[in-house]
Formats: sequence, structure tokens, C-alpha cells
Amino acid sequence: MQRRIIYDLVEGDTAPDLEVLFLGMDLSLYSPIEMHVETDKSVRFTRTVTPDGTDPELGTVAWQAGDLVRGRHRAEFEFTRISDSKKFTLPRRYPAYLNVRKDLV
Repeated sequence: MQRRIIYDLVEGDTAPDLEVLFLGMDLSLYSPIEMHVETDKSVRFTRTVTPDGTDPELGTVAWQAGDLVRGRHRAEFEFTRISDSKKFTLPRRYPAYLNVRKDLV
């Protein structure tokens, strides 16, 4: 079975920021770094991945109101290399998933 990246989240939350660790990468070599999301209703949005500044492999994504709606959504990270503007996307084989459950409140 292939390894899947799954983030479990709660509908309507705007905090905490999603922390993503990109093992073996120095995020300071890329700009911009973006997280592209497609909801299960085919709505698409993009959020910026902000490098941590202390840990070169750690980036954060800040949620906005309305981002986390109930469902299972696909996500991927697009990196643009500063040195030559070449782009690549992670994960390569399968998208990451955002599992957003109903808020019980």
C-alpha cells in the first residue's frame, strides 16, 4: 500500500496554522511555495506556504475563514526554485488529503 499524506481538520477552524515538514529540503531556496487545494465540490483555492525561518524544512499554511469546509479534499504543494524559476509539485504520485470533519459545537 502506498503511503498517503492525510491532514485531519475541523470544519470552520482558522487556527492553528498547518505545519508541514518537507524532509531534506531547504525552503529558503524556493519562492513562492504554494498549497493548492481542490475541495470535493471542485472549488479550488491556493494558500501560501511560509517558511519557518528557523527550521529550513518547516513551512506553515495559514487558513482563512471558509477554507475548511466539511469533506475530503485534495491538496498539493507547488515549489518555484529561486535560481531558475523552475517549478515542481509534491507529493508526486498522489495528492495529500484534507479530511475536514463536522464541528460538534
